[in-house]
Amino acid sequence: MIIILLSVLGGQLRVAIVASGGGHTSFAVALVERLLDLEPGLKVEVVAPTNDTYTLRRLASRLRGSGIGVSTLPKPLYPQERLYRVLARAPRALVKASALARDIDALICTGSNHSVPPSLVALARWVPVFCVEDPYRVFEKSRSARLLHMLGAYALLQWEEQLRLYRSRSFYVGLIYEKPVYTPERGGYVLVTTGTMGHRLLFRTIARGGLKGYRLVIQAGKYWAGYLKRRLPGSVVFDYDPDIDKWIAGADLVITHQGVAAIQASQAYGKPVVIAYNPDIPLAGGREGAEFVARKLNLGYLTPDPDDPSQLDRVVEETLSKRPATFGDGAAKASKVILDFIKGVGRRAA
Repeated sequence: MIIILLSVLGGQLRVAIVASGGGHTSFAVALVERLLDLEPGLKVEVVAPTNDTYTLRRLASRLRGSGIGVSTLPKPLYPQERLYRVLARAPRALVKASALARDIDALICTGSNHSVPPSLVALARWVPVFCVEDPYRVFEKSRSARLLHMLGAYALLQWEEQLRLYRSRSFYVGLIYEKPVYTPERGGYVLVTTGTMGHRLLFRTIARGGLKGYRLVIQAGKYWAGYLKRRLPGSVVFDYDPDIDKWIAGADLVITHQGVAAIQASQAYGKPVVIAYNPDIPLAGGREGAEFVARKLNLGYLTPDPDDPSQLDRVVEETLSKRPATFGDGAAKASKVILDFIKGVGRRAA
């Protein structure tokens, strides 16, 4: 998740961004890029989860400049942890969030429990809060966005269909994705990218012979890289690369889970994409949401079956000839909405 804190002091806009990793960090990068386009003198403080080296490397790779600083904020709960962990971490997160949320005019969160402490502090100080809703949350609200919207936050929506979930205090802005940094080309390989947690069903399907006829580049996450290196000695396998755009830009096709990479690859780089649904990460959106995104963007879709590796090959073959549907620049529109709002231009539109 990401949070963006905006403050106008002495005529200069000051922004603090809490980037919680994965797709949330991608949303943050996209918004910072467009905010800086609109306000070139912006001062930015990026706040990552404590000890999250992946996020810190990604931010260092994408956000450079003398006006950008980096600090950390404890994350109350990580994926697959039990809720009691919140009790130990939340007090520290609230204390640091209280210092972070001083002298600001707006706060923007992009999901995750990481957004909750700073948002609560901001709302308690009557600071307007904006929440980016997950593009895969079309049929039900995400937990953090639902809570914060209920408490008074404004929702930034990536699909028009999400307006039925948020009938008040909402703005439809469109898909939020980062700017491309490379020229797209066909490098002769299929990129498999599955984020930090990996993809059990997909990796076992590939290990059992799926995609046997393709040159593979696999971003496997922190748990599966060793397993795949042993099973696929002829493939390029790594846990993480902060410059994942390099691999996306050169791929003939991208296979990924129900996450931001599907949108980044199809919208920023125009790549054919297969969404391989991952039931092990339900907080990333359910099956219906993944099917909705695949249908809207004209992407391939399947739930991988390790007992039928040929299914994956069939979907890839079908998708290679597809051109993804493209939508407008939601990050630019969201940035304009935010800036207009804090300057008093857009308050009546809410």
